Amino acid sequence: MERMTRRQGRSAWNQSATGAFTATLMALLDPGDGLLLFEPYYGYHLNTAVLAGLTPQFVSLDLPTFALDEARLRRAITPITRALVLCTPGNPSGKMFTREEIETIARVAREHDLLVITDEIYEYFRYDDRAHVSPATVSDLGERTVSVMGLSKTFSITGWRLGYAVAPKALAQPIALVNDVYYVCAPTPLQLGAAAGFDAPTSYFESLRTSYQKKRDMLCDALASANLAPVVPEGAYYVLADLSRTRFDRSLDAALALLERSGVASIAGTAFFATAQGNRYLRFCFAKDDDVLADACKRIRDVEL
Repeated sequence: MERMTRRQGRSAWNQSATGAFTATLMALLDPGDGLLLFEPYYGYHLNTAVLAGLTPQFVSLDLPTFALDEARLRRAITPITRALVLCTPGNPSGKMFTREEIETIARVAREHDLLVITDEIYEYFRYDDRAHVSPATVSDLGERTVSVMGLSKTFSITGWRLGYAVAPKALAQPIALVNDVYYVCAPTPLQLGAAAGFDAPTSYFESLRTSYQKKRDMLCDALASANLAPVVPEGAYYVLADLSRTRFDRSLDAALALLERSGVASIAGTAFFATAQGNRYLRFCFAKDDDVLADACKRIRDVEL
């Protein structure tokens, strides 16, 4: 957090990354403004935009690689577009935007004077030796970016609801005002506890990557064995599995059938897509104890969809 503060100007503890995101939308955008979401998107980003009276707009990433198409991004921008959300590593896709892709976004944001709001809560969950590229560090994005971070995932303290936003002073001041009205502040003992986590040894953060990569590989192997082709995530701890080889045309039907036949819960892809592509996928989470995950993988292998 100290590093981010020096780079961009100001940061503030908040009642979770969700709270930081909400305060950002309420402080910096007006009802009717267009907010671009990359599809597949995280449902809270969409729901918060709707709550704020914004107009959600969507940019589909290429499937199944989730690569950014600059021409498609430019076509999605309209006269009402004011900002875009960049979630990296992504939920539900596990997509990690490359430096080249972020440079493209920086160029487009500069040309259209767009605010960039990031969600980087999974920054320490990344696999195959990938480096996390924080968008605010790329090109001149720092001057127009609000970086939203959180502690819930990194330290497994989801119930503490701790997150923070980092932004240039001119953007941070109105966000802090909204945060004060909505949340006042996160409880001081929790702030002190989470701040101590930043002093954790490097080995702790490395263990997150190695242990969760093993969980990822375990689940992806099981999904592949069950003809649920996984889109192997680059980061975060979710997997989108392709239903094309099953008999299901609707992802909700597939999720319910899987739950009934195996006891394994998944999320229908329609929760993350504005287009019909959502019926092609189920989302699975592998943030589970190894024995629980191993049992789930066995159940997935044994089920027929």
